[in-house]
Order: sequence, then C-alpha cells, then structure tokens
Amino acid sequence: MVAIQDIINNQYPHFLYVRNSDGEAVQDANGSWQTTGAAWKLHASCREETNGKGTQIQAANGRFITFASLIQLPAGTERVGLGQEVAAADRELLPSELTDEALQDAQAEGAVRIIGECLKFDKGRLHCRLWV
Repeated sequence: MVAIQDIINNQYPHFLYVRNSDGEAVQDANGSWQTTGAAWKLHASCREETNGKGTQIQAANGRFITFASLIQLPAGTERVGLGQEVAAADRELLPSELTDEALQDAQAEGAVRIIGECLKFDKGRLHCRLWV
C-alpha cells in the first residue's frame, strides 16, 4: 500500500522558502527608527520547473513577463505576495544556510534551484502555482 506522504514527496520533491519581514520599524531609545531584519522560512514542498521555452505570463498590470520558473505547490498552500522573495531548493536547508550569502553559495553548488521574486500566484482547486 502506498502512503499519501510518499505520493506528495514524489509529486513535490523540492522545498520552497519565502523571505518574510519581521514587521514594522521600531523606534530605539535615541529616537532613531530601526528596521527589523527579514528571515527566510520554509513555506511548502514544491516542484520547480524551469521555463525552457521562454513562455510569458500576463501580470496584474496587464504587461506580459517572461518568467524563469513555474513552481507547482500543493492545494491549500498559503498565498505568497507579489514581489516577495522566494527560493526553491532540492533539499531541506539548515537554519545556518538561510542567509543571503549561504543561499547564493548553495545556488552555485546546485542545492538551490532558483532565487527570485514572486511575479504571480494562482490558487487553483487542485494545486497552486507560483511564477518566478
């Protein structure tokens, strides 16, 4: 008997990370405004597919954009905001690997498939799609 988790792991073999801002700027004791850092967090399992044909999508502003990758996600995945930074990796990354410099190194080594920004997100009935 095949377990549901095995099917999901085969259909979505990659890991999607999203860079989240910690919130608003806060004022320190001197009265200066300090921005809080942004952190990469595991968002969902996924399947990254490179756009080898140069296919274009229509963005919210009506312009056509050639995207680099289409990322397929399980149904019910939380929406990723337009312009939000994302990264798709072949394996689950350690917390020490979730820095900008470490992600660039992992991309050069091939562990991270793509780093970019969300151009469009579509929440479908059977699955979700994200274009980078």
